[in-house]
Amino acid sequence: MYDHETYVLYPHHRKWFNKLWFSETMGYACGPAGVGPIKSGWYITRPIMNIRGMGIDAKRVYIEQDDLSTVRPGEFWCEWFDGKQYSVDFYRVGSEWVQKSCYLAERNTENLSKFKKWTRCRDKSFSLSAMFDELLDVNEINVEFIDDKPFEVHLRSSADPSYDELIPIWAGEENMIDIYEQLGYNYIESYDDCDGFLDTPRIGFVVK
Repeated sequence: MYDHETYVLYPHHRKWFNKLWFSETMGYACGPAGVGPIKSGWYITRPIMNIRGMGIDAKRVYIEQDDLSTVRPGEFWCEWFDGKQYSVDFYRVGSEWVQKSCYLAERNTENLSKFKKWTRCRDKSFSLSAMFDELLDVNEINVEFIDDKPFEVHLRSSADPSYDELIPIWAGEENMIDIYEQLGYNYIESYDDCDGFLDTPRIGFVVK
């Protein structure tokens, strides 16, 4: 499933698509466009809602204290977390969330939409706080973390294929497919340009 489908399927959970609401609920330093941070520093800015996914318009930026000019209308700022990024699927068992899978991201801080690699983690476990019990009428959820800090929730499992290694291939990198195949990877077509809003479309993955 995709976010646009779950937005229609679970109308009573639509606040979970609001990334500003989630960051506020988690107690992170954050605010909407038009409200400046109380101290200068590095922040992530992105749309308050992004149903298309793929980190569209997410950026790491330095914002001065009380600056109101950096964040565009419809976006918000949140404190930047250094650390490892994980994508974790959970499924419902009775009244509990049980971890199903976990992937470690190799991200590109210069382009937050353009991930370098995802690697399955078999020895990393996460737990969810009681606030996630509100979602127990959903079969599966995907939660993204920086270290142990959740920062985004999807009301479905990961849409990516299930392998131990996934390396996205972006438009312009087609020549890399043969190189990876010689290293034992297989290529899977998986085109996504977020309805034309992604500057560099993903054309697929090489996987192991």
